[in-house]
Amino acid sequence: MSSFKDWALQYVLSDSETAQSEIAKKAAKEIENTRASSASVGSWAASIQPWITITKQDDDQSDDDDDESGSGDIIARAKALGFLADTLEALDKSLLRPEQVLRLVGFFGAMFSYDHKAGITASAKALRQLHAMKGFKPAVGVKMIEDVCKLKEDFKLQTAATRFEIYELFLSLIQDQSVNNELQDKYGTSSGFIVEILQLCQNERDPRNLMLWFKLLPIFLSEYSTSDEVTEEIFKAFSAYFPITLRSSAAPIGITADDLKHAVRACFASHHKVAKLAFPFLIGKLDQGDAVTVSVKLDILKTVKACIEQYDNPQTSIVPHINKIWNSLKYEVRNGEVKETIDATLDVLRAIADRLDGTKTHKFDVSLLKHYIDVVVDDCRDDLANPTYTKQAGLLLMTVITTNIRAYTLESVAFVDIIRKNLRLPQSPSHTKDLLLLLNSTLKSRADLFKNRKQGHPEDEEALKTESTDHLVALYHDVYLPIWTGKSEETTSEVFKQVVQGLALLATQQTLRPDGQISLLASRSVCSEICSLLTHTLTKGLALSQNDNSTDAAVEDEAVLALQAVVATYTDGYAELVEIAKAEIEKRDWTSPTKYTLNALRDILSRLAFIGCSRIPLNVALADESPKTFKPLQHFLRLATTLHDLFPLSPLPTSEKESMANSYIISALHGGILHFRDACLEKFEPKVLEAYSGSDRNWLEEFRDLPKDWLHQLQKEDDSSGVVIKENDPEVYRGFLRICLFIVRHLYREAAYGKQAPWSERVFAQAANLAALVVRSLDENLQKSCNLAQNAFNFFFSENLSSSGPSSIAPFRKLLVLGMLQGLRPAAMTELYAPQGIAETFMCDTSRMATVLLAVGEIRGTICAVLANKYKGGQSTFDPESETMKRVLNFWGEQIKTATTTDDTDPAIFEVYNTVAMHTFAGACARQDKNVLALVPILHEAIASPGPNGAIVARTIGGLVKTNELLNPENHAVVKRFYKQWAYTHFAKPLYDLALPTGDEDTAFAAGRYTTAILSLVSNCPFEVYQEDLGHLVRLLITTLNNSSASGDITQPQVVTSLEVLVEILANEPEALKGHLKAIITAGMKTYEEAAKNTSKGNVARALAAARKLTLQLLGAIPKKFEERHLLPYALPMQRMLATASGDKSREARKVALLARENWAKVV
Repeated sequence: MSSFKDWALQYVLSDSETAQSEIAKKAAKEIENTRASSASVGSWAASIQPWITITKQDDDQSDDDDDESGSGDIIARAKALGFLADTLEALDKSLLRPEQVLRLVGFFGAMFSYDHKAGITASAKALRQLHAMKGFKPAVGVKMIEDVCKLKEDFKLQTAATRFEIYELFLSLIQDQSVNNELQDKYGTSSGFIVEILQLCQNERDPRNLMLWFKLLPIFLSEYSTSDEVTEEIFKAFSAYFPITLRSSAAPIGITADDLKHAVRACFASHHKVAKLAFPFLIGKLDQGDAVTVSVKLDILKTVKACIEQYDNPQTSIVPHINKIWNSLKYEVRNGEVKETIDATLDVLRAIADRLDGTKTHKFDVSLLKHYIDVVVDDCRDDLANPTYTKQAGLLLMTVITTNIRAYTLESVAFVDIIRKNLRLPQSPSHTKDLLLLLNSTLKSRADLFKNRKQGHPEDEEALKTESTDHLVALYHDVYLPIWTGKSEETTSEVFKQVVQGLALLATQQTLRPDGQISLLASRSVCSEICSLLTHTLTKGLALSQNDNSTDAAVEDEAVLALQAVVATYTDGYAELVEIAKAEIEKRDWTSPTKYTLNALRDILSRLAFIGCSRIPLNVALADESPKTFKPLQHFLRLATTLHDLFPLSPLPTSEKESMANSYIISALHGGILHFRDACLEKFEPKVLEAYSGSDRNWLEEFRDLPKDWLHQLQKEDDSSGVVIKENDPEVYRGFLRICLFIVRHLYREAAYGKQAPWSERVFAQAANLAALVVRSLDENLQKSCNLAQNAFNFFFSENLSSSGPSSIAPFRKLLVLGMLQGLRPAAMTELYAPQGIAETFMCDTSRMATVLLAVGEIRGTICAVLANKYKGGQSTFDPESETMKRVLNFWGEQIKTATTTDDTDPAIFEVYNTVAMHTFAGACARQDKNVLALVPILHEAIASPGPNGAIVARTIGGLVKTNELLNPENHAVVKRFYKQWAYTHFAKPLYDLALPTGDEDTAFAAGRYTTAILSLVSNCPFEVYQEDLGHLVRLLITTLNNSSASGDITQPQVVTSLEVLVEILANEPEALKGHLKAIITAGMKTYEEAAKNTSKGNVARALAAARKLTLQLLGAIPKKFEERHLLPYALPMQRMLATASGDKSREARKVALLARENWAKVV
């Protein structure tokens, strides 16, 4: 068959791997077409005859001959063999018969005996393909290994790629169980083939090949019965590489040093029969002292740990080496200074205890673990009395004893007793602290073991049912209480913190009753006493005067965290805490509180909210008591009812200070809601809670039939939804939201129609923020069914709004409206936008605006911003033609046009009008309402108008793109991603040409106004928005600074704005300022000097300080952005100016000046 010869020739002549692959596929197809007949297979094999018929003499001659013909023969012969190998790779693996496979194996195997230069790679690949053939027989695999091993010393002369092929072949054969059996039968425990392979590969250094070599060696140990001598040879083969490193290479190889370390580690841990070699070897390496680096030490420790975890038969593989391992490792903790090595050492000690305990399905004899623990205890017990080694010895003991439940139950009584004895006669406060830390760590570890008890062997859980706990119960009276009550000057806050932590850990310990029921370890009386002690620490601020209260703030913070943990398990403790705090608060007269008292009130209320609501209570029975009904909302309800009873603390406040007490009540309630929501999110994940944020019922309708004291009734019953809430049931979130909406309804009705004296602006604002938090957590359908959009304006009363419309709502009550609207989803507000409906009426009603304060105008404007932003018109809405917002925007456009062109509106009154208008425009801008574009010419005309009202528009137009915290996705606002670019393009870009000075007095005025407007817009946009206009913008900024400095009017807002924008440009694209350095430096120096001369007070002084700081920040950053040659002319004047600035009146300005001096000092 001449076609095979042609294909062979084409293959040899080709240098393209793709072309060679296609040729091999053709040959394979031809063989398949003849069903691998003897003739076709023979012709195929004979097709490479011209390149193979080479005598040994020829081969020897080629060794000494460097001419091209010799090299060509070798390359051609390698390619010819590659043709056969690639054909085998493409060939159907079921076709070749056993005798054909055998003949081919003989042919390719022979190459390893004499053709060491050309055919090894292809031959190894071909043998691997033949191993995959259906006609392959196991005995042939033995022959393959024997043939390859004939390479002997020539193996290391092969290329890394060739050796890789051989490793691949070895790996495939060694992993074949049938070949494994043949090798065992032929060689037995002498494993001569293994010895030959070891001799062949012992000098390997290539990383890729080493990864395969380290895969082979564990198989020799785990799959083959080897004699002790062979086992030792295998161990020597991989241990010779330990510790392994990797040299840096210019060419990426895809293998890291960690990969090699893991591979070698797997060799050590592959089988327990190398334990008697591995442990002495590794410990010997570890005991080399300072010669061992941290990296090597970590490698050793991790390898020891891997061996311990993976060796079978720990009685024979681990136990004989425990003493040696312990005697070496204990010093890594006793004398160790590097945290990583200490942690790795403890991991090893922990692994020993776990391995001697057994597995999830099988426990070893307890004597193995007991012997190990005794070794550790005997060596560390006395060190606990020595302050120098207490911490280290305790760490060693605790690590081993608390590794698993069996170890803990074996030794905990004796261990705790040792600590207690040492605590009776401590050597120093630090010794006391270390012993308490050890005791607390033991309690924490016990809690972790109890929590994870089901993950181990069933005997572990049974052991906890019969666990002795008297020694733990006694800790309260024997250890913690004496230290707490016996306070002395030597007792440090660190000791008190440890006591507080220990009290919490003791009160939260759980135990398992014989019937499997979980209960608290400590009795009710002990838990109650612990709560009382910790509560007393928190209420001192109210009970004592500022001079008498000496409690450390760190101890107070620790007590808060302790109570948080305690009341989550001992649930009655929160009621005790709240009652004590409530009594202390009610003792005080809040008509004229001091600042200290108000701060103490704020602290205790915020802490009550955090302690009770930041965790969902657990369903744990008290010791010797039957379990109660699970009440996950009891703490939140207790807080809500208590705060309801306390409000108002100051019924008739006459000052802002007196109203603060009332605002703290609402703030604490807000905090409680926020904490409980976060606790639900942490436990159940946001996606899970989305399904529980609504209801198919109208909750407000249900609330109408409920009594006013419903919260108090719930607090006693805790049945908020009529269904029993089970532990770990997200239904608790729906019940929580229902209660929260009831609270919002109650607050709004009281604020709108109850006694008004306690409700200051601050209290209204707190209630509004609380309502926003609750409302935005409700889903769209519930917001609709409860008609919350309407209730935002009528404050949850069913009566219609008064005839005078929504604007008749008292000024600061509008904060309540804002709170509700802020949290509503757009789809739940559609009915407000009916033509001439509530939204349009509210946004366009100016009847009372001439008499209101600017602050009230801000509130009204913010409401308008929310209404304009969440507008949803069109089909299937109450505004099918989408005309409502168009009329609103046109209305305010005309108002501004009239006030700036044809009317003499008082600027103070116009300021209020303009505030509402700009907020309305901003809300529409955020969703890119196309009707906003009709305002562009109106606002541009208003800006250029000669009166003062035009200046107000120019100064405030930046509000269109100013970031508004109410308009964000969390509040369900509609904010388009590129709305700032959109607004900037339409409102700012057209003004650049108009803002440039022309020398004409008629246009100079308008140009100044346009500049103010541009600065107002730019200052509220990110750099990327105005980046393409830097050429125009930089000239305007410099002009502004120069004009302001010349006139001395350096307190104008545009000066500060100009400096801010220049700082932003310098940080992002300094190249834009390169051609203006002289102008910027000159203007900056003048600006600073003028500001420094000004002696104004109050707000003006603060504005001047901000201008000076920004100027120094701008000038000081210039040397970092430009080469020295551009700055040399200005170096001396700048250094003189900065020397003066280093004595600036403002501390912040002085800091910036010093940094600027450092930067300019380098310009020489």
